[in-house]
Amino acid sequence: MIEYLKLYLPKSKKEVKIEISLPRYYDKSIQFDSIYFLDGQNAFKDSHAAFNRAIRATKYMGYMSYITNHKILGIAIYNAESEMGRINEYTPFKITNAASKEWEKQDTTICHNFCEDLVNTIIPYIEKKYPTTKTRFIYGSSLAAMTAIYLGYQYKVFQGIGAFSTATFLCKENVDTFLEQKFDPNVKLFLYVGKKESSDGSYDQKLYYNTSLDLYHFAKERNGKVRLVVSDSGIHSEATWEGQLLDFFSFMYFDNIIYRS
Repeated sequence: MIEYLKLYLPKSKKEVKIEISLPRYYDKSIQFDSIYFLDGQNAFKDSHAAFNRAIRATKYMGYMSYITNHKILGIAIYNAESEMGRINEYTPFKITNAASKEWEKQDTTICHNFCEDLVNTIIPYIEKKYPTTKTRFIYGSSLAAMTAIYLGYQYKVFQGIGAFSTATFLCKENVDTFLEQKFDPNVKLFLYVGKKESSDGSYDQKLYYNTSLDLYHFAKERNGKVRLVVSDSGIHSEATWEGQLLDFFSFMYFDNIIYRS
């Protein structure tokens, strides 16, 4: 069951669309863990997705609820939809490896305001409206994976991060500095990457892979709770990311991956 709402974000000074995925037999007496999806229009339904293909997260949340006996609430937050809108909203660090001149006009305050709104407006609203535990996860892919990493370590509100095909190579030095200061080994970090990834042909396919490998080694060397999954044939797409969702959920709940497609 999907519920829809619009919420005004005071720091961002705009209204945002949100989709809530609830079990079919929703019971207010049951508490839910929560997972927040960035690029929310791509989370649940193909008909809402930017490229007509979602990651179809609902069925995997249901499967993991059955295995773990933890009910899971999915909160999908729509992005700004335009190219520069999304770049501004999902890039907390200054871009130093831009794909175009337009990207150099990036404004990091927009992302910082959005992150403040997610933590201080969206989460409190959700947790007042629905019965929830304090177990929260954050998911992002590509550019939004960098935002998920930032949210996971900047704020002490998430127990785990799903960073799929992260694009931190756009601002690697600034990301490295941030991680040196903010990395928390107790926050679980799930990384996925494919070896045939290029979002628009502007970058070498090795960049996504090397970025994820660097993040994995950084976390591992600091005794972080981290898991990296690599696909030799993986491309940059929602269909590919869908195939890794059970790995992500399994690592969040069990430390080990209990399912392979």
